[in-house]
Amino acid sequence: MKNLFLLATGTALLLAFSFCKNTPLPEGQTIVSDSTPLNTEPEQPLPMGKLDTLAGFKGCEKATWSPLTANSEEFIYQHYIVKITRDPKTPGEQITVLRDADRPNFVIPMPDAGAFKGVCKNKLFVDAGTGPDGRELFVYDVDNMTQIYNTRYYGDPEVVNAEKIYFLMPAEEGDVTRKPDCPEKEEWLKDGLRVGYGQRCIFNFTVRSLTRKSEWACVPLQ
Repeated sequence: MKNLFLLATGTALLLAFSFCKNTPLPEGQTIVSDSTPLNTEPEQPLPMGKLDTLAGFKGCEKATWSPLTANSEEFIYQHYIVKITRDPKTPGEQITVLRDADRPNFVIPMPDAGAFKGVCKNKLFVDAGTGPDGRELFVYDVDNMTQIYNTRYYGDPEVVNAEKIYFLMPAEEGDVTRKPDCPEKEEWLKDGLRVGYGQRCIFNFTVRSLTRKSEWACVPLQ
């Protein structure tokens, strides 16, 4: 009985030792501990800055562009520096305007999925939306740190003479009093798109007035 007990004890110890013994990994495999970063690739160098960079809508001012990090950059204007940061996990941008003459910074109250669309004099533009249709335009007065206008729009807005912005305001087909020529309509429908209509409008920054022109345009919609 004593010999059997000793034999059983020895067998148990041998089995325990064999389980604790390191088992070699297949060739080419290594163990990665929790403290070892999985991504060990070196960070990519930032691109060089650029002078006379046109940012935003047509008619906006040029600026000096400078990358700050992989997810931030700045546009340097005569009286302002526009700093932009992005969170890779969420759409949209955060914008802070550094103003000269020791004036406080202006943190733009960004809409959801908003993005910087340029500066003209003391006006800053933001575009918002998660798709190509139904986008919104926001206009901010940087000197007075206020939002002065916002609207839905189609197409590509254009700043004219540094005092107005031209754009298409979405309109229902039944409200279009003068149907525009739309030579690409059949092609759009063939590609699975819809046809939308927009009224040409002008917003004047100085007097903050909106002019609706008796002109219409058709646009492709998803």
